[in-house]
Amino acid sequence: MGNPNVGKSTVFNEITGSHQHTGNWTGKTVDAAKGEYYYKFNNYELVDLPGTYSLLSSSEEERIARDYLCFENYDCVVCVVDATNLLRNLNLVLQVLEVTNRVVLLMNLSDEAKKRNIDIDVKKLSKLLKIPVVKATARSGKGINELLEQVHLICIGVLENEVGVMEYDYPVECAVKILENSLKQTLDCTDKRRFFALRILENNDSFNKSFKENFGGDIFDTCPLCCSLKAAEKIFEDNDYDYEKYMKTLTSTVYEKAEKLVKKTACFAPSKKEKREQMLDKILLGKYSSIPVMLIILGIVLWITIAGSNYPSEFLRGVFDNFEVWLADSMLSAGVSQTAVSLLVNGVLRVLLWVVAVMLPPMAIFFPIFALLEDFGVLPRIAFNLDGAFECCGACGKQALTTCMGYGCNAVGVTGCRIIDSPRERLVAVITNSLTPCNGRFPPPILWQLLWLKTTKTSSK
Repeated sequence: MGNPNVGKSTVFNEITGSHQHTGNWTGKTVDAAKGEYYYKFNNYELVDLPGTYSLLSSSEEERIARDYLCFENYDCVVCVVDATNLLRNLNLVLQVLEVTNRVVLLMNLSDEAKKRNIDIDVKKLSKLLKIPVVKATARSGKGINELLEQVHLICIGVLENEVGVMEYDYPVECAVKILENSLKQTLDCTDKRRFFALRILENNDSFNKSFKENFGGDIFDTCPLCCSLKAAEKIFEDNDYDYEKYMKTLTSTVYEKAEKLVKKTACFAPSKKEKREQMLDKILLGKYSSIPVMLIILGIVLWITIAGSNYPSEFLRGVFDNFEVWLADSMLSAGVSQTAVSLLVNGVLRVLLWVVAVMLPPMAIFFPIFALLEDFGVLPRIAFNLDGAFECCGACGKQALTTCMGYGCNAVGVTGCRIIDSPRERLVAVITNSLTPCNGRFPPPILWQLLWLKTTKTSSK
């Protein structure tokens, strides 16, 4: 199991090869992938659980992953994490360790971490978590053999992990202890009692339903558990603990421990890309340099677009003029009336060719430059700089991007307004972008838009 997009399926496919099948979970619509492999005279079945960020479930996929971990039989859990984003991934790992100690941590995407100058001390992390940690790059098969060996040792009972207990605030620990004692009298599962107690205190309908399905519908009405729940509620009342504070305690404790683990085991050195991003931030988001640099960049782009498009526009107009003369003469020679020639050639065709000659060269120059500015991260920073100005006028900061697009063609600026979420702000962006003169002609459309927005906001008040 693991977070979405950490390479779980790649690991699964690398291990099982073609010996896999996919089907729906019983009574669910989420696909389940199962595969088989053979290792050291043993047949293994591997289950690829849906991606989840937490065992504090909210979506269908997360509930399935949590329920499988809590109520199904398995020999080992392989937690796949992204080595480039260790902090976010460790939150799930720490929650899994509250359920079972039969865990192997697979640190995938190690090659990407190396490119980003992220160095993780695997041995130290393994020592702190008290579980095996394997460094791997699943798409090239690196580290998979070591993973299979660690899984094999846990499954046959040679390797036993001694995982430490996550310690929460005093009121939480007292309530959990009471529930654990009652669950000890009710359930046989010794390794999951603490996790069950934590989830029961949440009073989550999804977990309660799954708990009843697996241990009996009347389990919460049994004497030991019912009395323990009342005692736990009394502890929370005495210490001013409500649901929000309880959940905040759980999440913050896990996050703080994950943060400490990352600080102790990971070393981050800025890569070339990150250094470039920092330099751009200093220039384009600086207190004094941001606006002047933004205006200079937009001025240069407009100058290149307008000056550079003059020559191809003149060339196209010359070609099209000669084509019109030739076509008109050919039609007249063929016996077409002067009125029809004037209507079709001097009317319809001339307008069409004029638009192509005038619009095509500027768009062919402007939009590639626009795409380059977007790829280098210049446009998002320009939008950030203009966000305050647009918000003062009652518009959305994202409209800054559509306004910039309107310099090349206001039709493109209008269609780009779909990135704005609010219907009202999207409508404002569509109307004001329609005022943008194409090819960056002055007066600058940004002034028209801000003036119109300011006027409408004042009148609405």
